[in-house]
Amino acid sequence: MQLVSESRGHSKAIPQPGGKSLPGTDWSSESVDLTTQHNSFSERVDYWREMILRLFADVEIGAIPNPEFFGKVRSQKCELLRVSDVGAAAQAVNRRHLQPRCKEEDKYFAVLMLQGTEHLEQDGNRAVIRPGDFSIYDATRPHYLTFENDWRQIIVSVPRTCLNELVVDMEYRTATRISTDSPVGRVMRSFLESLNSQIGQFTPAEMARLSESITHLITLTLGHLQPMDPEHSRSQALTLTRVKVYINDNLGNPAFSAQQVSLATGLSVRYINKLFEQEGVSLMRYVLRRRLERCGRDLLNPVNAATRVSDIAFRWGFNDLSHFSRVFREFYGLAPREWREVQLRR
Repeated sequence: MQLVSESRGHSKAIPQPGGKSLPGTDWSSESVDLTTQHNSFSERVDYWREMILRLFADVEIGAIPNPEFFGKVRSQKCELLRVSDVGAAAQAVNRRHLQPRCKEEDKYFAVLMLQGTEHLEQDGNRAVIRPGDFSIYDATRPHYLTFENDWRQIIVSVPRTCLNELVVDMEYRTATRISTDSPVGRVMRSFLESLNSQIGQFTPAEMARLSESITHLITLTLGHLQPMDPEHSRSQALTLTRVKVYINDNLGNPAFSAQQVSLATGLSVRYINKLFEQEGVSLMRYVLRRRLERCGRDLLNPVNAATRVSDIAFRWGFNDLSHFSRVFREFYGLAPREWREVQLRR
Protein backbone atom coordinates (compact mmCIF):
# COMPACT_ATOMS: atom_id res chain seq x y z
CA MET A 1 0.00 0.00 0.00
CA GLN A 2 1.98 2.97 -1.27
CA LEU A 3 0.93 6.28 0.22
CA VAL A 4 1.56 9.89 -0.57
CA SER A 5 3.79 11.58 2.00
CA GLU A 6 1.98 11.96 5.29
CA SER A 7 1.48 15.27 7.04
CA ARG A 8 -0.18 16.02 10.33
CA GLY A 9 -3.68 17.47 10.21
CA HIS A 10 -3.67 21.20 10.81
CA SER A 11 -6.07 24.09 10.70
CA LYS A 12 -5.83 26.23 7.62
CA ALA A 13 -7.87 27.63 4.78
CA ILE A 14 -8.05 25.00 2.05
CA PRO A 15 -7.51 26.48 -1.42
CA GLN A 16 -9.85 25.61 -4.25
CA PRO A 17 -8.98 25.50 -7.93
CA GLY A 18 -8.57 28.99 -9.31
CA GLY A 19 -7.20 30.33 -6.04
CA LYS A 20 -10.55 30.52 -4.24
CA SER A 21 -10.62 29.52 -0.59
CA LEU A 22 -12.97 26.92 0.83
CA PRO A 23 -16.28 28.39 2.05
CA GLY A 24 -16.30 28.74 5.81
CA THR A 25 -17.51 25.71 7.76
CA ASP A 26 -19.03 25.96 11.22
CA TRP A 27 -17.04 23.12 12.76
CA SER A 28 -18.71 23.65 16.15
CA SER A 29 -22.19 23.08 14.73
CA GLU A 30 -24.24 20.31 16.34
CA SER A 31 -24.80 18.77 12.91
CA VAL A 32 -22.51 18.68 9.87
CA ASP A 33 -22.71 17.06 6.44
CA LEU A 34 -19.40 17.40 4.58
CA THR A 35 -17.78 15.86 1.54
CA THR A 36 -14.62 16.43 -0.47
CA GLN A 37 -15.60 18.33 -3.59
CA HIS A 38 -12.28 19.59 -5.00
CA ASN A 39 -11.01 18.83 -8.46
CA SER A 40 -7.44 17.82 -7.62
CA PHE A 41 -6.28 14.90 -5.51
CA SER A 42 -4.12 17.02 -3.18
CA GLU A 43 -6.94 19.48 -2.43
CA ARG A 44 -9.39 16.69 -1.61
CA VAL A 45 -6.87 15.00 0.68
CA ASP A 46 -6.13 18.33 2.39
CA TYR A 47 -9.79 18.98 3.03
CA TRP A 48 -10.22 15.42 4.34
CA ARG A 49 -7.36 15.99 6.79
CA GLU A 50 -9.06 19.18 7.92
CA MET A 51 -12.34 17.33 8.54
CA ILE A 52 -10.63 14.67 10.66
CA LEU A 53 -8.68 17.27 12.62
CA ARG A 54 -11.71 19.40 13.38
CA LEU A 55 -14.21 16.65 14.13
CA PHE A 56 -12.11 13.84 15.60
CA ALA A 57 -8.39 14.02 16.42
CA ASP A 58 -5.00 15.42 15.42
CA VAL A 59 -3.62 12.61 13.26
CA GLU A 60 -1.39 12.01 10.29
CA ILE A 61 -3.16 10.74 7.18
CA GLY A 62 -1.61 9.04 4.19
CA ALA A 63 -3.73 8.36 1.12
CA ILE A 64 -3.11 6.31 -1.99
CA PRO A 65 -2.46 8.68 -4.93
CA ASN A 66 -5.86 7.97 -6.47
CA PRO A 67 -7.56 10.60 -8.67
CA GLU A 68 -10.89 9.25 -7.39
CA PHE A 69 -10.03 9.86 -3.72
CA PHE A 70 -13.04 10.92 -1.65
CA GLY A 71 -14.05 11.44 1.95
CA LYS A 72 -17.37 12.31 3.58
CA VAL A 73 -18.79 12.77 7.06
CA ARG A 74 -22.34 13.17 8.35
CA SER A 75 -22.30 13.87 12.05
CA GLN A 76 -24.47 15.03 14.93
CA LYS A 77 -23.37 15.69 18.48
CA CYS A 78 -24.63 16.68 21.90
CA GLU A 79 -22.81 17.40 25.13
CA LEU A 80 -22.29 13.70 25.86
CA LEU A 81 -21.14 12.27 22.54
CA ARG A 82 -20.98 12.49 18.75
CA VAL A 83 -22.38 10.00 16.23
CA SER A 84 -20.84 10.07 12.77
CA ASP A 85 -21.29 8.26 9.47
CA VAL A 86 -17.79 8.33 7.95
CA GLY A 87 -16.64 6.98 4.59
CA ALA A 88 -13.57 7.46 2.41
CA ALA A 89 -11.13 5.90 -0.01
CA ALA A 90 -8.11 3.79 0.97
CA GLN A 91 -5.73 5.42 3.43
CA ALA A 92 -3.66 5.04 6.61
CA VAL A 93 -4.16 7.02 9.82
CA ASN A 94 -1.48 7.45 12.47
CA ARG A 95 -2.05 9.03 15.90
CA ARG A 96 1.12 9.86 17.79
CA HIS A 97 1.25 10.08 21.58
CA LEU A 98 -0.19 13.55 22.10
CA GLN A 99 -2.27 14.96 24.90
CA PRO A 100 -5.84 15.76 23.85
CA ARG A 101 -6.12 19.34 22.62
CA CYS A 102 -9.39 19.80 24.53
CA LYS A 103 -12.19 17.81 26.13
CA GLU A 104 -13.69 17.31 22.66
CA GLU A 105 -10.74 15.06 21.84
CA ASP A 106 -10.66 13.19 25.17
CA LYS A 107 -12.69 10.30 23.76
CA TYR A 108 -12.97 6.65 23.00
CA PHE A 109 -14.01 5.98 19.40
CA ALA A 110 -16.49 3.11 19.20
CA VAL A 111 -16.64 1.82 15.62
CA LEU A 112 -19.29 -0.25 13.84
CA MET A 113 -18.00 -1.29 10.41
CA LEU A 114 -20.51 -0.93 7.56
CA GLN A 115 -18.36 -1.42 4.44
CA GLY A 116 -14.76 -2.40 3.73
CA THR A 117 -12.09 -3.61 6.15
CA GLU A 118 -10.14 -1.79 8.85
CA HIS A 119 -6.85 -2.91 10.39
CA LEU A 120 -6.56 -1.35 13.85
CA GLU A 121 -3.51 -1.33 16.16
CA GLN A 122 -3.21 0.11 19.67
CA ASP A 123 -1.19 -0.77 22.78
CA GLY A 124 0.06 -4.02 21.25
CA ASN A 125 -3.43 -5.18 20.27
CA ARG A 126 -4.34 -5.75 16.65
CA ALA A 127 -7.79 -6.25 15.21
CA VAL A 128 -9.25 -6.67 11.74
CA ILE A 129 -12.86 -5.55 11.57
CA ARG A 130 -15.24 -6.17 8.71
CA PRO A 131 -18.89 -5.24 8.07
CA GLY A 132 -20.94 -6.00 11.17
CA ASP A 133 -17.92 -6.03 13.50
CA PHE A 134 -17.47 -3.62 16.40
CA SER A 135 -14.33 -2.28 18.03
CA ILE A 136 -13.15 0.61 20.16
CA TYR A 137 -9.95 2.59 20.60
CA ASP A 138 -8.61 5.45 22.71
CA ALA A 139 -8.40 8.64 20.65
CA THR A 140 -5.79 10.15 22.99
CA ARG A 141 -3.24 7.32 22.72
CA PRO A 142 -1.11 6.19 19.78
CA HIS A 143 -3.06 4.16 17.25
CA TYR A 144 -2.65 3.14 13.66
CA LEU A 145 -5.51 2.46 11.22
CA THR A 146 -5.24 1.03 7.72
CA PHE A 147 -7.99 0.90 5.09
CA GLU A 148 -6.85 -0.85 1.92
CA ASN A 149 -10.04 -0.13 -0.04
CA ASP A 150 -13.08 2.16 0.09
CA TRP A 151 -14.72 1.96 3.50
CA ARG A 152 -17.60 3.26 5.61
CA GLN A 153 -18.29 3.05 9.35
CA ILE A 154 -20.30 4.50 12.20
CA ILE A 155 -18.09 6.21 14.79
CA VAL A 156 -19.45 7.03 18.22
CA SER A 157 -17.19 9.43 20.14
CA VAL A 158 -17.73 8.73 23.85
CA PRO A 159 -16.01 10.57 26.74
CA ARG A 160 -13.24 8.39 28.16
CA THR A 161 -14.25 9.08 31.75
CA CYS A 162 -17.73 7.76 31.03
CA LEU A 163 -16.65 4.32 29.79
CA ASN A 164 -13.84 4.07 32.34
CA GLU A 165 -16.43 4.40 35.09
CA LEU A 166 -18.70 1.73 33.62
CA VAL A 167 -16.39 -0.95 32.20
CA VAL A 168 -13.77 -2.91 34.14
CA ASP A 169 -10.21 -2.51 32.73
CA MET A 170 -11.50 -0.43 29.85
CA GLU A 171 -7.97 0.41 28.77
CA TYR A 172 -7.38 -3.26 27.92
CA ARG A 173 -10.49 -3.55 25.75
CA THR A 174 -9.19 -1.37 22.93
CA ALA A 175 -8.30 -2.65 19.44
CA THR A 176 -10.12 -5.94 19.85
CA ARG A 177 -12.73 -7.29 17.46
CA ILE A 178 -16.13 -7.59 19.12
CA SER A 179 -18.81 -9.59 17.35
CA THR A 180 -22.33 -8.17 17.24
CA ASP A 181 -23.87 -11.65 17.05
CA SER A 182 -24.74 -11.73 20.76
CA PRO A 183 -28.26 -10.63 21.80
CA VAL A 184 -26.96 -7.34 23.18
CA GLY A 185 -24.66 -6.87 20.19
CA ARG A 186 -27.57 -7.29 17.78
CA VAL A 187 -29.61 -4.74 19.69
CA MET A 188 -26.72 -2.25 19.66
CA ARG A 189 -26.01 -2.78 15.97
CA SER A 190 -29.64 -2.33 14.99
CA PHE A 191 -29.94 0.76 17.20
CA LEU A 192 -26.83 2.41 15.75
CA GLU A 193 -27.80 1.65 12.15
CA SER A 194 -31.28 3.08 12.68
CA LEU A 195 -29.97 6.17 14.44
CA ASN A 196 -27.32 6.62 11.75
CA SER A 197 -29.97 6.87 9.04
CA GLN A 198 -31.50 9.87 10.86
CA ILE A 199 -28.32 11.84 11.64
CA GLY A 200 -28.97 15.57 11.52
CA GLN A 201 -32.70 15.28 12.14
CA PHE A 202 -32.79 15.02 15.94
CA THR A 203 -33.48 17.95 18.24
CA PRO A 204 -30.82 18.66 20.90
CA ALA A 205 -33.10 17.21 23.59
CA GLU A 206 -33.71 14.06 21.54
CA MET A 207 -30.01 13.66 20.85
CA ALA A 208 -29.20 13.96 24.55
CA ARG A 209 -31.72 11.24 25.41
CA LEU A 210 -30.52 8.98 22.61
CA SER A 211 -26.90 9.41 23.71
CA GLU A 212 -27.72 7.78 27.04
CA SER A 213 -29.12 4.73 25.27
CA ILE A 214 -26.12 4.55 22.95
CA THR A 215 -23.67 4.61 25.85
CA HIS A 216 -25.59 1.95 27.75
CA LEU A 217 -25.73 -0.38 24.75
CA ILE A 218 -22.01 0.07 24.05
CA THR A 219 -21.09 -0.76 27.63
CA LEU A 220 -23.34 -3.82 27.60
CA THR A 221 -21.76 -5.02 24.35
CA LEU A 222 -18.26 -4.52 25.78
CA GLY A 223 -19.20 -6.50 28.89
CA HIS A 224 -17.12 -6.71 32.08
CA LEU A 225 -19.23 -4.02 33.71
CA GLN A 226 -18.05 -2.36 36.89
CA PRO A 227 -19.72 -3.76 40.03
CA MET A 228 -22.73 -1.60 40.83
CA ASP A 229 -24.62 -0.98 44.04
CA PRO A 230 -28.11 -1.20 42.56
CA GLU A 231 -29.80 0.73 45.36
CA HIS A 232 -27.55 3.74 44.85
CA SER A 233 -26.38 3.42 41.27
CA ARG A 234 -25.97 6.50 39.15
CA SER A 235 -26.71 4.30 36.16
CA GLN A 236 -30.17 2.92 36.87
CA ALA A 237 -31.05 3.31 33.21
CA LEU A 238 -28.15 0.99 32.34
CA THR A 239 -29.42 -1.60 34.81
CA LEU A 240 -32.95 -1.35 33.41
CA THR A 241 -31.62 -1.80 29.87
CA ARG A 242 -29.78 -4.94 30.98
CA VAL A 243 -33.00 -6.33 32.48
CA LYS A 244 -35.02 -5.51 29.36
CA VAL A 245 -32.50 -7.20 27.07
CA TYR A 246 -32.78 -10.39 29.12
CA ILE A 247 -36.59 -10.22 29.14
CA ASN A 248 -36.86 -9.69 25.38
CA ASP A 249 -34.56 -12.67 24.75
CA ASN A 250 -36.80 -14.95 26.84
CA LEU A 251 -40.36 -13.88 26.04
CA GLY A 252 -41.20 -17.20 24.37
CA ASN A 253 -40.62 -19.18 27.56
CA PRO A 254 -44.07 -19.94 29.07
CA ALA A 255 -42.44 -20.60 32.46
CA PHE A 256 -40.80 -17.17 32.49
CA SER A 257 -41.03 -15.59 35.95
CA ALA A 258 -39.85 -12.68 38.05
CA GLN A 259 -37.62 -15.07 39.99
CA GLN A 260 -35.93 -16.15 36.74
CA VAL A 261 -35.15 -12.53 35.89
CA SER A 262 -33.82 -11.99 39.39
CA LEU A 263 -31.48 -14.99 39.19
CA ALA A 264 -30.23 -14.07 35.72
CA THR A 265 -29.49 -10.43 36.54
CA GLY A 266 -28.41 -10.71 40.17
CA LEU A 267 -31.03 -8.16 41.24
CA SER A 268 -33.86 -8.60 43.68
CA VAL A 269 -37.42 -8.76 42.34
CA ARG A 270 -38.24 -5.80 44.56
CA TYR A 271 -35.48 -3.69 43.04
CA ILE A 272 -36.39 -4.68 39.47
CA ASN A 273 -39.98 -3.61 40.11
CA LYS A 274 -38.65 -0.34 41.52
CA LEU A 275 -36.79 0.25 38.25
CA PHE A 276 -39.94 -0.33 36.22
CA GLU A 277 -41.89 2.12 38.38
CA GLN A 278 -40.19 4.87 36.34
CA GLU A 279 -42.21 3.64 33.34
CA GLY A 280 -45.46 3.17 35.23
CA VAL A 281 -45.49 -0.65 35.08
CA SER A 282 -44.36 -3.62 37.12
CA LEU A 283 -41.88 -6.22 35.88
CA MET A 284 -44.49 -8.79 34.86
CA ARG A 285 -46.80 -6.16 33.36
CA TYR A 286 -43.87 -5.16 31.18
CA VAL A 287 -43.38 -8.81 30.18
CA LEU A 288 -47.09 -9.08 29.31
CA ARG A 289 -46.98 -5.88 27.24
CA ARG A 290 -43.95 -7.02 25.28
CA ARG A 291 -45.57 -10.41 24.57
CA LEU A 292 -48.72 -8.71 23.31
CA GLU A 293 -46.68 -6.35 21.13
CA ARG A 294 -44.80 -9.30 19.61
CA CYS A 295 -48.11 -11.12 18.99
CA GLY A 296 -49.57 -8.03 17.34
CA ARG A 297 -46.52 -7.71 15.09
CA ASP A 298 -46.67 -11.37 14.04
CA LEU A 299 -50.43 -11.26 13.38
CA LEU A 300 -49.81 -8.55 10.76
CA ASN A 301 -46.75 -10.15 9.18
CA PRO A 302 -47.67 -11.60 5.73
CA VAL A 303 -45.35 -14.52 6.46
CA ASN A 304 -47.83 -15.60 9.15
CA ALA A 305 -50.96 -15.25 6.99
CA ALA A 306 -51.76 -18.97 7.33
CA THR A 307 -50.62 -19.22 10.97
CA ARG A 308 -53.33 -19.67 13.58
CA VAL A 309 -53.76 -17.06 16.26
CA SER A 310 -53.26 -19.73 18.90
CA ASP A 311 -49.88 -20.73 17.43
CA ILE A 312 -48.69 -17.12 17.55
CA ALA A 313 -49.87 -16.82 21.15
CA PHE A 314 -47.99 -20.00 22.14
CA ARG A 315 -44.91 -18.75 20.29
CA TRP A 316 -44.70 -15.76 22.63
CA GLY A 317 -45.17 -17.54 25.93
CA PHE A 318 -48.94 -17.66 26.40
CA ASN A 319 -50.25 -21.07 27.47
CA ASP A 320 -53.90 -20.22 28.22
CA LEU A 321 -55.91 -19.09 25.18
CA SER A 322 -58.82 -17.66 27.16
CA HIS A 323 -56.38 -15.55 29.17
CA PHE A 324 -54.60 -14.50 25.97
CA SER A 325 -57.86 -13.44 24.30
CA ARG A 326 -58.89 -11.41 27.34
CA VAL A 327 -55.61 -9.53 27.80
CA PHE A 328 -55.29 -9.00 24.02
CA ARG A 329 -58.76 -7.38 23.93
CA GLU A 330 -57.85 -5.18 26.91
CA PHE A 331 -54.64 -4.06 25.18
CA TYR A 332 -55.81 -3.62 21.57
CA GLY A 333 -59.56 -3.08 22.03
CA LEU A 334 -60.59 -6.06 19.90
CA ALA A 335 -60.30 -9.85 19.98
CA PRO A 336 -57.18 -11.12 18.15
CA ARG A 337 -58.93 -12.33 14.97
CA GLU A 338 -61.08 -9.20 14.69
CA TRP A 339 -58.09 -6.94 15.25
CA ARG A 340 -56.08 -8.80 12.62
CA GLU A 341 -58.87 -8.46 10.04
CA VAL A 342 -59.38 -4.76 10.75
CA GLN A 343 -55.68 -3.96 10.55
CA LEU A 344 -55.14 -5.90 7.33
CA ARG A 345 -58.05 -4.10 5.64
CA ARG A 346 -56.45 -0.69 6.22
